[in-house]
Amino acid sequence: MEKNNKEKVENVDLILKSTWLAVSKMFSEMASEYDTTTVQALTLLKIDPKEGTRSTNLGPKMAIEPTSLTRIIKLLEDNGYIYKEKTTSDKREVIIKLTEKGLQHRNISKDVVVNFNRAITEKVSPEKLQNFKEVMDIILKTANELNKRK
Repeated sequence: MEKNNKEKVENVDLILKSTWLAVSKMFSEMASEYDTTTVQALTLLKIDPKEGTRSTNLGPKMAIEPTSLTRIIKLLEDNGYIYKEKTTSDKREVIIKLTEKGLQHRNISKDVVVNFNRAITEKVSPEKLQNFKEVMDIILKTANELNKRK
């Protein structure tokens, strides 16, 4: 029995990786149908549709490095999804706002995420989903602890 438990522990990373790859592929294929990427769609979801979002707040919301975020914002702006507006209090600070096209694509992205979550909750009991969240929280905390040791 001890060997069986050890095998399960060793496979956690494989389960996580293969599951995330499948979910990522699904989102990527859906995004490509709208000539966008998953990261661009996620960025649109993180922008407040009414007030916009300060560019400095987007990075932490998405766990993306500033250089990568700058490229994504530039691409979204070039493709007409967003525009930048300087704040009245500090001219160096920029608020990212959605264009009409950006709002439409944000709504599509939101529907995709909501439908995916609905499909999962229809197949997984609330108890199992709660257990999953608790296990994922433990995995996240463990990974963060191991990263801090280095």
